[in-house]
Amino acid sequence: MRSAALLFLLVGACGGAARTGTLRANGHAYTVEGLGSCDAEPHPVTLDGRPVAVLVHGNQSLPGHLAELASGLDERGYRAVCFRWHTRGRIHSAADALADALAELETLAPSILVVGHSLGGLVSRRALVSDRGSIPISLVTVATPFAGVSSASTCSKVWLRVLSIGAVAAICRRLSRGATWRDFHPRTDFITEPGALAPSVISHLHVITDERDTCRRRRSDGTCAQDDYVFAVREQAPRYIADPRLTVRRLRAGHGGVVTDPAALLELIPY
Repeated sequence: MRSAALLFLLVGACGGAARTGTLRANGHAYTVEGLGSCDAEPHPVTLDGRPVAVLVHGNQSLPGHLAELASGLDERGYRAVCFRWHTRGRIHSAADALADALAELETLAPSILVVGHSLGGLVSRRALVSDRGSIPISLVTVATPFAGVSSASTCSKVWLRVLSIGAVAAICRRLSRGATWRDFHPRTDFITEPGALAPSVISHLHVITDERDTCRRRRSDGTCAQDDYVFAVREQAPRYIADPRLTVRRLRAGHGGVVTDPAALLELIPY
């Protein structure tokens, strides 16, 4: 990426900000709500003048799951930090919290790149609809269901939720392990009216993962014990997004594997 500002946001999606770590810059220590290291064991992160890569995890995930991706970005000239959010809350709340964090980060970083993974892509893009920034920002979303999650279609039927006396709503909450279903079913305004990106966003790369026949965990004999298929290609299609800044690429990769074994993804991200 040749922009003056590069923000890497790898996201998963919902609720406000959670864990906050320590960022060091210009000889001072800072706390920016939700931002911290990407390791399982949090530690202070020194911003040393390099472009900052902010990784945002997906639903039912943690920053530590992005450690390999963070390491790869560090090797390519970024300084990676992670944004952690409450995955049992609403996606729009997480997006608001992320927008606030990015506005603070701009005073500490020379450039920013935003990349969001899975539902985190919904968080990251919505955060950048609000034009609070003063520097150019680039966005990357990965395996993000911009067309809505098909399995949550029933959740959009208000009449069915009423007739079921709360049973359908309870099923929807179990589906997402929280309130995220209210923002990712195919008929929600969050999906069908995504809003225009702020003028400060100079590009949006969306990486669609073809997750068919992929494996997340194998048995000792090499057979697949758990597949890595979460979202279909059609669910990831940016059908409601019309923006000349958008570029779409496609990878043959598992939903989780695309970030835990990120070599192919790193090749797509411009530097």
